[in-house]
Amino acid sequence: MIEVELKLPIYKRSATEAALVREGFEAGDLVKEYDLYFTGSSRDFIKSDEALRIRSSENLTRRTSKSFLTYKGRKLDCVSMTRKELETPIGDTETMKEILISLGYEDQYPVSKLRQYYHKTDVTACVDQVEGLGSFLELEILVPEKAGTGQQPGPEIQHEAREKALARLETILDLLGFSLRETTSRSYLSMIMDRNKKRS
Repeated sequence: MIEVELKLPIYKRSATEAALVREGFEAGDLVKEYDLYFTGSSRDFIKSDEALRIRSSENLTRRTSKSFLTYKGRKLDCVSMTRKELETPIGDTETMKEILISLGYEDQYPVSKLRQYYHKTDVTACVDQVEGLGSFLELEILVPEKAGTGQQPGPEIQHEAREKALARLETILDLLGFSLRETTSRSYLSMIMDRNKKRS
């Protein structure tokens, strides 16, 4: 899947959540997420603009817990957070961590956040409270990499699908009272790393 995403800091969380409901979004689950990112000397994911992480997710609404291994490719444009995403569930986070470390990867700064999900058709909105960073809004649409026949579409078709999804997210952003100028293409990990560098 290709994850087409816009992200921006917000300063009035309750007003943003009210705006989402006004625009037809329905509140989903409240989830506590703990992300541990990895990089390696042979392949520095930070320098290559990729990401490899273990996410431990505690669903406070459903009282369930699960973990995932996720790979994110390079960003596909300079405006949004659009990128390829591959994710699979894992049963034992500590064992998975030891496997990655044994393969030569090193864990980075963790990212911990409280995430409230909202949904409207195929659009997902996340209102995040990120530890050490503040509140953010993410808007996301997942675009399939492959056509319905199982065949790989050409780059023109992929690009058109991404552009249409991004245009829809821009429209929603405007309806919520924000603009594209307020968005950021930086990951939470990079923000936390910069914050820690300034403190050292």
